[in-house]
Amino acid sequence: MAGLELLFNCVSNSLTCSQDALICFVHWEIVKGGYKCLGIGDEPKDGEKKSELLPPGWNESKDLYALRYRSNDDKSNLLLKAFTVDSTLIFNLMDSKTEKVTDLTVNISEYVDEANLQTFESVFKNTDELITKLKSSLLPTEKEERQGKTEKKTESERASNLR
Repeated sequence: MAGLELLFNCVSNSLTCSQDALICFVHWEIVKGGYKCLGIGDEPKDGEKKSELLPPGWNESKDLYALRYRSNDDKSNLLLKAFTVDSTLIFNLMDSKTEKVTDLTVNISEYVDEANLQTFESVFKNTDELITKLKSSLLPTEKEERQGKTEKKTESERASNLR
């Protein structure tokens, strides 16, 4: 989990609940997958730049988190939304280019120890299980990304054949 500890230490003073810690973890998995965060909310704002860090105001609402991402190659944009419902967090991730939406519901207490919110070594639990769930149900796969590139290549080959 190289890098997660650094990210966690950057935001640990602003963590006020288990949801915040879980969002931090999911954010890092998205970053590891080749994306950088642009900002909060549904719509872009002027002056945004890609970053591995969570943006200012990322955890102002404990009921709804909304973060936008762009791939390192600038070919894909993601919108992550997470809703708190009782003791669960429901994640929705939309690829704005394909409009494909994936979702995942997790029981927060299975993955975060609320008593240790400020301690990196003990805040996260069952991380391997969570990573598996994220990769299988929420995050874009490398296969999908390669498939998207292949489809584009095929379209351009068709266009050149028509010429």
